[in-house]
Amino acid sequence: MTKNFNKLKSLHALPKPLILYNCWDVASARAIQQGGAPVIATSSYAIAESLGVVDGEHLTFDEMLFVITRIAMNVNLPLTVDIESGYASDLEELAQNIKRLLAIGVCGVNLEDQLIGSTNPTLCNTEGQCDKIKTIKETAAKMSTDIFVNARTDVFFQGREETEDLVEEAINRAEAYKAAGADAIFIPGLLSPKLIRAFVEKSPLPVNVMMMDGMLSSEELQKIGVKRISYGPFSFFRANLAIHQEVERIFAGGEVL
Repeated sequence: MTKNFNKLKSLHALPKPLILYNCWDVASARAIQQGGAPVIATSSYAIAESLGVVDGEHLTFDEMLFVITRIAMNVNLPLTVDIESGYASDLEELAQNIKRLLAIGVCGVNLEDQLIGSTNPTLCNTEGQCDKIKTIKETAAKMSTDIFVNARTDVFFQGREETEDLVEEAINRAEAYKAAGADAIFIPGLLSPKLIRAFVEKSPLPVNVMMMDGMLSSEELQKIGVKRISYGPFSFFRANLAIHQEVERIFAGGEVL
């Protein structure tokens, strides 16, 4: 297990960014592995949608764990999973969830600081998020292993205008999350080349961005110094679009008998 953690961590120190094309079930995970990816990563959004549920911890942890377990049984690459805000009402429950993930071979998690269930997009307080990160790392240490914590901040994912002030807010969170034990910082929603560069220059942790419409190319992100690029639900959207277009083609001009 520690071997996979070390491999995942080392992939954040290379000149080229680690690219994660996210999966949502065994079939997509196998396809991604066969395509040559170095790491398997899940998308909570895609898993939820594939099961007919909206994102935002509307699945139970047991339901999410079932999917992750099946994926873990069918791939032989390091596996990092999106656990949203932890699927837990307190730190004790979070620790139990992490134990169950480590038991099936997971070596990394994404942990977001968005307050799940709030009417308006809201971030949890920094201290509370640091307590979660510490709990995750301490739980792994008690099991004589380690787990890669990709601390996601939704500072730029709140529908607010991208500004230098938000970059400073995100950097403050990155510094606190690093002190708590985080291994990387994930900033979905930030698209401005100037602000991505400013964030990378100030970040104390390897920076992860998410591919979205309007995002720079992987080559441009590499020049800026981004170390990890996640496709998030984009892979799920592409797969469903391909099916939709194929069905349209099949049925074009009338019903097929």
